[in-house]
Amino acid sequence: MKRKTIWTGCVALVTGLVVIGAFGAMAAGLTGDEILQKVDAVASSISEGSLISVVQFENVYADGTSASNVFAGIGKKDKGKPEESLIYFKEPADVAGTIFLSVKPQGKDARMWLYLPALGMTKEIVAKQQKQSFAGSTFSYKDMGNRSYADKYSAKLVGEETLTIGDEQRVCYVLDLTARPGADADAPTSKAWVDKESFLMLKSEDFNASGKMERTMDVLSLTKFEGHLLAGKMLATNVVDKSSTTITFIKRQRPKNEIPDSVFNPENLAMFDPATYDLQN
Repeated sequence: MKRKTIWTGCVALVTGLVVIGAFGAMAAGLTGDEILQKVDAVASSISEGSLISVVQFENVYADGTSASNVFAGIGKKDKGKPEESLIYFKEPADVAGTIFLSVKPQGKDARMWLYLPALGMTKEIVAKQQKQSFAGSTFSYKDMGNRSYADKYSAKLVGEETLTIGDEQRVCYVLDLTARPGADADAPTSKAWVDKESFLMLKSEDFNASGKMERTMDVLSLTKFEGHLLAGKMLATNVVDKSSTTITFIKRQRPKNEIPDSVFNPENLAMFDPATYDLQN
């Protein structure tokens, strides 16, 4: 099965490290680049500290077959320190206990590791492997890492549009995004719909170098966490082969105690105990 990549509007889904939420009152007179910067700023503010989340991936492949996975994520982001995220595979049983780890120092690319319990070994995912499919989904390992938009794309505000999300009407900024020269962006050009009130990205479309649409992302339902508007369910679709991944956010919560840095040490993955963070159920 070929890897299907979706634009980073869905990104860092399990760990919540790049959670997109509320920014307060509606902003006026913003440029496209300023809107994109606010998307990043909101994500950064919400993801400060430690966060635990559980999500379900429902994958539909090009041949019509399907599969489901449940992941638990632990994320930690402290000012001046690397962004750290650990994804624990809960279901199905044949991959339960597998762990994906991402550590991103400030201003540097993330390093990634995969712990394979059946082999009792941890291997580093090198740069060329980071674009491979994550657990057979529409996302790559790189998509699951930590990232921002403004440093990879320039944005032009081209209008406003109202989207219907569940039973809500949300007024959005519409942005045309162009990859910055030399940036490691997932698509040469994209179109994004950003909620005017919360700066939540509600929809995106990716285009290849020929201008043909290849990937889409749509927020299907909304929820709130600590007063912030967030996605409750999202759909990522590969337009070319019609494969898709539906992501349902089952739980988001703060841990009772701060997560120690030792949890994010690749040498300690074999000793990770999900019961410590109530992830076994």
